[in-house]
Amino acid sequence: MTENSQSRVARRKAQQNEKKNKKSVWKLIFQISAAVAGLAALAVIIIVSYFIITTPKLDHSLLGDPASTKVLDINGDVFADLGQERRTKISYEDLPDILVDAVLATEDVRFFSHSGVDIKRSIAAVIANLTDGFGAEGGSTITQQVVKSSFLTPEKTMKRKIQEQWLALQLDRAYEKEEILEMYLNKIFYGNYAYGVATAAEAYFGITDLDELTLPQAALLAGLPQRPSAYDPTVNPDLAQERMNTVLKLMVRHEKITQ
Repeated sequence: MTENSQSRVARRKAQQNEKKNKKSVWKLIFQISAAVAGLAALAVIIIVSYFIITTPKLDHSLLGDPASTKVLDINGDVFADLGQERRTKISYEDLPDILVDAVLATEDVRFFSHSGVDIKRSIAAVIANLTDGFGAEGGSTITQQVVKSSFLTPEKTMKRKIQEQWLALQLDRAYEKEEILEMYLNKIFYGNYAYGVATAAEAYFGITDLDELTLPQAALLAGLPQRPSAYDPTVNPDLAQERMNTVLKLMVRHEKITQ
């Protein structure tokens, strides 16, 4: 009887020791995992901080691009457009609502509500980049596109993306939204040697007053910057038509126009 009692005690102690050992193993695994996660988080913080520290300064002189010089003949008609880039500069007040709506629906629908970086869009881009590879989706706002073309290289790297977002936050605090949209529409390339929306409107449609743009014309101008050469209506009219229809559908989706 005594031997049976001692045997039960021994088995109970062995079971207790086994449970303790299991708890110790899981505790050790948890501690190691927490340490690895902590070190990874610290490494990310250090890398991001380095990228931010080495970000170019927000040089306001680089935000504006010079207009080209137009030489007129005796009749007042332009016969030469001189400069590195063919560009006619406009102000925000020169932009018709249909053009602004087309651009925002296509490029940055929450432009007037975010702080330079669209968090919702950035998260979607991160997921796409993780599943399809880095660079699969940009997620850049109009503000980010302005700083990218003004201060940064076009390379698709994590460093440039972080610096782009950091500069976009600064730009959004330094300028009104209307000023940033004006910079964007004066800066971007539309193909056919045209820089800026005013030059593009004249190059493709012979229009010098943007208020004369029709809805389809505004939609095409909003869609051109993504692939200027491919969507050039003078070269690829079918692709240009498809792109225009895509922009019009986006305008309907975002309630800029009705069906």
